[in-house]
Amino acid sequence: MPVSRLPTILGNPTGISRISGEQWNAILLHSRKTQSLGQLASRLDSAGFLNEVPPAVLRHLNLARTTAQRRADAARWEIDVIRRAIHPGTPVILLKGCAYLVANDPNADGRLFSDIDILVPRASLGKAEAALTAAGWMPSTVDAYDQHYYRDWSHEVPPMEHVRRHTVVDLHHAINPPISRYSIPTESLLEHLEEIAPGIHILGSADRVIHCAIHLLQEGEASKVFRDLYDLFLLIETNYPKGTKRDELYARAETLGLRRLVSAAINAAEVVFQTETTSSPSTWLAKILIAVASGSSPQTGNSYSIQISRFALLAQSHWMKMPLGILIPHLLRKTLLAFIPNRDPS
Repeated sequence: MPVSRLPTILGNPTGISRISGEQWNAILLHSRKTQSLGQLASRLDSAGFLNEVPPAVLRHLNLARTTAQRRADAARWEIDVIRRAIHPGTPVILLKGCAYLVANDPNADGRLFSDIDILVPRASLGKAEAALTAAGWMPSTVDAYDQHYYRDWSHEVPPMEHVRRHTVVDLHHAINPPISRYSIPTESLLEHLEEIAPGIHILGSADRVIHCAIHLLQEGEASKVFRDLYDLFLLIETNYPKGTKRDELYARAETLGLRRLVSAAINAAEVVFQTETTSSPSTWLAKILIAVASGSSPQTGNSYSIQISRFALLAQSHWMKMPLGILIPHLLRKTLLAFIPNRDPS
């Protein structure tokens, strides 16, 4: 089977009529693996090429887009419920997929997401958590150590799942851990909020881009890198093309102490989706992201270099989130517990 042309099509959807049936199979496999099938449909539609897609392929694209739209409709309903549950004096700030949705960012169309990520000021965290619990979202059962991890080191409380609808809310008080070597003060983000509806906010456009870049690096999940880079690619393509606008974005990242990380992630996104075909990756971090994204295709296999890149990304994410004095004991504990079968988390 040929190598998937999915990155090329997502980056610059042209020449669709020349794609063979075998090539379409590779593209569909790749887009399903990376959960980007609905976004592929959206990209082709916005570029005016859906009429050139074979009918058998079009059925897959339309179904994926319909599924994404239904999930988006359900998410909007849940957002309204959350807003009513939390005290009206507390701003509810939507993050990631929900933020793209309510902001009508281009990557929202066809994008799948499962959790509802919200952020509230740290001072309002306890009351917001209690309000969500009263509305039916129950905190996950975790042991004492993990409670300590979430409450003292992390930027969110344990995931909360609704008792009837099983929707999951991730309640944040920051966009990265307070103990991170790149900790971002939430107060700085609150100064640039955009209010979408009464009491419903999103991060400012530059901060949404920065959060997207930082999130894909600090999570270190190889399986999500391709889609996260595509999110980033669309955000910068729409809001921060090269020139003065891009300089404004980098200035904001510099203010937050994140210029190097954001630049590497953007460089990787533009290389993967082939808008910088004549340039090479700018840093070792960009090279890692590009290698991990290239390994997302079922046709590329699982080479030694890709495995090394995945490990390097995971190591980088841990290094970002924790100082070594906490990180090393934390990883040793997790490693030891992995060898204890049927451990009771209580």
